[in-house]
Amino acid sequence: MVKNREGMSRAELKKKLVLSCEENRILKDQLSVILADQCDRSAAEILREAAFQQAILIAELREKEEVLSKLVITDGLTGLYNHRHFQQRLREEFERIKRYSGELSLIMIDIDNFKNYNDTHGHPAGDKVLLTVANLLLDNARHSDIVARYGGEEFVILCHSGIKDTIGVAERFRREIEKAEIPGQEQQPLLAGQTEGNLTICLGVAAYDASMSDAGTLVERADKKLYQAKDEGRNRVAY
Repeated sequence: MVKNREGMSRAELKKKLVLSCEENRILKDQLSVILADQCDRSAAEILREAAFQQAILIAELREKEEVLSKLVITDGLTGLYNHRHFQQRLREEFERIKRYSGELSLIMIDIDNFKNYNDTHGHPAGDKVLLTVANLLLDNARHSDIVARYGGEEFVILCHSGIKDTIGVAERFRREIEKAEIPGQEQQPLLAGQTEGNLTICLGVAAYDASMSDAGTLVERADKKLYQAKDEGRNRVAY
């Protein structure tokens, strides 16, 4: 199961949220009992214990807020960052680079002939492929890279590096997916140079330059390179 950079999957986050809600309910009940049970106890004792329980309740509420915040930015299937969070981080990083200078590149990824895989093996099997690809991307990304699901069978990686280094990262992703053992991939359409079917990806890479007016320009350029990779035969990096 894919986990985000915080080390928790979406399912684990949901479970933690449910447990936190239940713990909050119990703490509230305990607080009510403390305040109601005043027999043979001084006001100071009651207030001291009530304050202690309230402090615990506040800490639990803050933890619940943190869990909710993580759920909002997490893709439900893969556990990667979702499209909305990617767009937010892209805008932030673009504005930072434009203002203070630095390097920023974008890799856009599409699974080759994914519709064929879904049609042949069914959507549950296709979901497992998406999870496998997400895992491989996350495992082979650098710590500073921002890995997200863009939508459908498309993924994006925002890299704090120039075009040369980012091309190397993209090639590593391509190789790792190509050599992965994925059930049923032998039934994929043959690509140039293949003797048997294989599940592969194509990647488009673009880098920031000072002429770009907004973050959307970087996405457009990477997307054009992605389509170039498809037109040139798939299972390749275009830049």
